[in-house]
Amino acid sequence: MKLIVYFKTLITGVLILIAGAAFSVQATEMSNDQAVKEDNLTAIEYLQFMQTAYKNLNYEILYLNNLKNTVEPKQLLHGVINQEEIAYFRYLNGAMRESLQYLQKISYFEQGSQPYTLQSTRNQSVFANIANFNYEKGLESYEYIILGKGRIAGKTAMAIRMISKDQYRYSYIIWVDLDTHLPLRLDTINNSNIILDQIMVVSLKVSEQVNPWLESLSNQKLPELFHLSQTSNLQASLWQVDWLPAGFNIVKDDQHKLVMYKNEPVSYIMLNDGIVSVSIYISAKKTTSEQQKTIQRGATVLYTDQKNNFEINVIGEIPVATAKRLIESISIVE
Repeated sequence: MKLIVYFKTLITGVLILIAGAAFSVQATEMSNDQAVKEDNLTAIEYLQFMQTAYKNLNYEILYLNNLKNTVEPKQLLHGVINQEEIAYFRYLNGAMRESLQYLQKISYFEQGSQPYTLQSTRNQSVFANIANFNYEKGLESYEYIILGKGRIAGKTAMAIRMISKDQYRYSYIIWVDLDTHLPLRLDTINNSNIILDQIMVVSLKVSEQVNPWLESLSNQKLPELFHLSQTSNLQASLWQVDWLPAGFNIVKDDQHKLVMYKNEPVSYIMLNDGIVSVSIYISAKKTTSEQQKTIQRGATVLYTDQKNNFEINVIGEIPVATAKRLIESISIVE
């Protein structure tokens, strides 16, 4: 009898081992299948997964903004409360500078200044430009290529290059975390493959629950809403842009008065391609000099030129060649 019990116990143990081994093989196969599926993603699929993760996950990132030999540490807390995104941003060095974006409002807090709130639907947090870009439509202007895997902030990431199809915009390299699909690094590159601007994550924490600090901020009273004065004599711009880089559209076009121009009428035209915005200001000539002036900080250029009796300023994250051609194409509305 004892012998029979012994054999039953032995057989049961063997069956358990076989079942465990089978489960282990199955789990390994599932893991391998997931890895194969991950490796089979296209560049645009990685970027679209990145967009979804950026908007829907609760996370905290510490990152460095490398710009013209200057490294600036910053922090972003992001969460979703009642299906609404909330983002808290701050500079970690120097004077206190913070902002909170929630319910289509952005509140600004700066040391030495009165805090205020603006109505805004525009996402101004780090990586917002690439997280809100229409990559399908962007195929008209960019080519997406997988460069391969790398390691950022201790995490395995896939590097995707967005190559401009012309010389009128910059190219980009985006590193996407293979675990969370969140962006870990963004390089802005010119036609000579020189990095003009870089954002790199050094610490990433993802959680199931919203950060308690964000939860408390969502229930606090915001600073008073600041209403931008609506100019009563707002008119259509007297100028037109006869050439636009592929993918760019005119999103604003008017004429109004600005304090910086001593309340003289200024024509203002804003262009956007989904990633960058370009502002064009046209006013009466301020100087008699005909010299052009270029100021560049990282990827952002301020290019000034004069046409007849007018001064034209172009500001945006575009190559100087683009600013020059835009000015050349500007003409008076007939």
